[in-house]
Amino acid sequence: MLILGVTHPISWNSAACLLRDGALVAFAEEERFTRWKHSARLAPTNAISYCLREAGASLDQVDLLAIGWEDGDKHKRSRRWPWNYLVSQLPFSRHDRRVRCIRHHRAHAASAFDASGYDRANILSLDGYGGSESGLLAVGEGDQIREVRTVPPKESWGHIYGEVTAALGFRFHSEESKVMALAAFGTPDPDRFGFLDWDEEIPAVKPNALREFLQGLPRRARGAEITSEHKDLAATLQQVLERAALRMAEYLHKQTGYRKVCLAGGCALNCAMNGGLAKAPFVDEVFVQPAAHDAGSALGAAFEAWRETKGKRVPAPPPHPFFGPRYSNEEVEATCRAAGLRKWRRSHDAPGEAADRVAAGQFVAWFRGRMEFGPRALGGRSILADARDPGTRERLNRDVKGRESWSPFGPALLEEEAARFLAIPRPARTMTVAVEATPEARKALPSAIHADGTTRPQTVPAGPEGAPLRPFLEKLRAKTGIAAAINTSFNLPGEPIVCSPRDALGSFFASGCDALVAEDVVIEK
Repeated sequence: MLILGVTHPISWNSAACLLRDGALVAFAEEERFTRWKHSARLAPTNAISYCLREAGASLDQVDLLAIGWEDGDKHKRSRRWPWNYLVSQLPFSRHDRRVRCIRHHRAHAASAFDASGYDRANILSLDGYGGSESGLLAVGEGDQIREVRTVPPKESWGHIYGEVTAALGFRFHSEESKVMALAAFGTPDPDRFGFLDWDEEIPAVKPNALREFLQGLPRRARGAEITSEHKDLAATLQQVLERAALRMAEYLHKQTGYRKVCLAGGCALNCAMNGGLAKAPFVDEVFVQPAAHDAGSALGAAFEAWRETKGKRVPAPPPHPFFGPRYSNEEVEATCRAAGLRKWRRSHDAPGEAADRVAAGQFVAWFRGRMEFGPRALGGRSILADARDPGTRERLNRDVKGRESWSPFGPALLEEEAARFLAIPRPARTMTVAVEATPEARKALPSAIHADGTTRPQTVPAGPEGAPLRPFLEKLRAKTGIAAAINTSFNLPGEPIVCSPRDALGSFFASGCDALVAEDVVIEK
């Protein structure tokens, strides 16, 4: 059975995936092909074509088309987007029995629980808007997902965070992570957000009071000075989001007694919020679906369509996030020749050369294996740098990422080294959970530690999940004694993560990176 999962064109992040007999074959975001960040409001036609190519299948062989949004007949916002815009290139009609419309937050919940591999867990999905809901509290038990409560759009936590992000002079639905980082420099005022009602079991939002608050909020011009007031507002916003998520998770825990939490929805990309949940006394494990934003609704829709058809969850969770395109050495070399490059060569030890360069303070663009899904680079399309040098953060932000000097970076480290660098030494493989750094980490990896003493790690295991980065980190440990390096996404400011060798060359030569390691090919400027 082939199930094609897609996002609806109303989504902020467009994507597609393909399941064969319940196993994930391919998953990629549309932005990687269009080179337009997020590819919001687009049908994922390029991503669909990729998934079918990877599976060696055609559209007429697809058994089910699963869409991560409720049927337009049931929700007026969906009707604003003509159905034909999505299916114009697909052999499906609107009422085709093969088409399955899955409620947005139901899809998010399935994407998290089914990918986690947990037998039982509490589930929390929060974002801006998703059909007739902005959030869902649910429980995963074996093959089933039981819904407990929904969060209405007028009380959207994602909307609150996005609107304050815009007021602080950052891009709505794009730079919320900057506000999360800025929060570490401010002092929260718990009484400032008077539009919140904390007396309920689940914290409630007073819509009229929220509207008045946002209308009266001073607007910082983009690029203007960031004052202590801005920092305090960011800190207050972050604190209330973390507090709300804790209350929701605790509410579910009291009902079920389960100590594992699955997270999805755009708010689940807030690694500080996730870190707060990971430290809660009623939580043992936190799983964040790597493509927690709207792109993940394609994955969850496919999972849920399988559940509806088979009466059970997919037979095995995806073992890693590397389900995008891959390219051979020969394809990389052909791209170099076509570009007229002279300074490139095939290496017999590309990971070792990358480790030597990083240890020497160079910035290495890294392109290896299949592309990862989600907004965090996890070793398929990364930029690697020396976390030991306290000046790396500022140089990397200035010369490569085009960000504020205080913007943080996270490290990739061998999983067996977690106890050395992380106060809570659990696997954290997707850079989505902030963890307090150990004293040794603060001394040894200063450029990977944020102002609040936390870091956003990627622990790299042996096996398929760690395959792209593991050889590099092992070589780095042999050379420096430290099996950790800064890992950040391989892209230019405002652009998506690179996908193809051509994308990689363009971003490399326009950036401050010193070398590009593409498969086994080393390219210099």
